[in-house]
Amino acid sequence: MKFPSREWCEAAAAALVRDPAVTAAIADFGPVAVGVVIQRGARLPSDFCVLARLHPGRPAKLSYPEDEDELEELDPDYIAWAPYAVCRKLLQQAIAGERADPVRAILERKIRLRGDLQKLVKYSGRHQAAGLEAIRAVPTEFV
Repeated sequence: MKFPSREWCEAAAAALVRDPAVTAAIADFGPVAVGVVIQRGARLPSDFCVLARLHPGRPAKLSYPEDEDELEELDPDYIAWAPYAVCRKLLQQAIAGERADPVRAILERKIRLRGDLQKLVKYSGRHQAAGLEAIRAVPTEFV
């Protein structure tokens, strides 16, 4: 499946909610709406936007706003703007079995974030490996 695409996001979300570590992380963090704008560049011809609504004990609800303006109008708790190259590198690390660290990328300003960074850092530290094996199982082809 091509990354990024709706198909890939749906498969990744399904794999992640089957991971007990991810389920525990969502229960610990609480309900949250997260938007991501994968910014065009490299081989990605246009921005790709996804909004995930996460609630403990329920499947993720995904939607795909047309652009970042539409995503911002949905007023998620968090929005991340990430260059395609950064997303690709983090995903390649995860697929290789390495611990990809998106929070570090945020702190290094490789990814721009709107939302409660302090809460994100707190909970990500508790659940560092959550989802790693699940993501590795998703067939991924880069554009």
